[in-house]
Amino acid sequence: MAGVLSLSACSEQSADEPKAAETSQAMNNAMDVKQPEPVAAPKAPLADPMPAPAAKAPVEQEVQKVVEAKAEAVMAEAATGVSGEKVYATCVGCHGAAGEGGVGPKLAGQEIAAIVEKLQRYKSGEQVGPMTGMMAPMAAGLSDGDMQAVAEYVNGL
Repeated sequence: MAGVLSLSACSEQSADEPKAAETSQAMNNAMDVKQPEPVAAPKAPLADPMPAPAAKAPVEQEVQKVVEAKAEAVMAEAATGVSGEKVYATCVGCHGAAGEGGVGPKLAGQEIAAIVEKLQRYKSGEQVGPMTGMMAPMAAGLSDGDMQAVAEYVNGL
């Protein structure tokens, strides 16, 4: 049979228990260590974030003008909420797509004030001409802004 060899420590503490004095000393040493103070790195000046735009070619300038004009028209329509072209869509059947006339009279090129005045008279129910019976219901739903917008649109046809 084999013999068993047992080793024991010289102290009264078992090998699994750390010595209190050593543990206390190790904790004190870890807490005494000072961390170095952070040092800020010198900052370099920033480069110009937005370089100057290069000169545009003549074609790009013309495109930019068209885009700006269209944007202004859209903004004006958004401000008033009225598009003369959209209002005129109900008029096309009688007055023609280009205001050239048909069942109704020619509107293209008429003065803006004259068109607005006639639409207001139709809306009020006043007898304007033989087509008042057709025009009065059409004008009844138009606001003053609608009348102005459609008159400006027709004037430009």
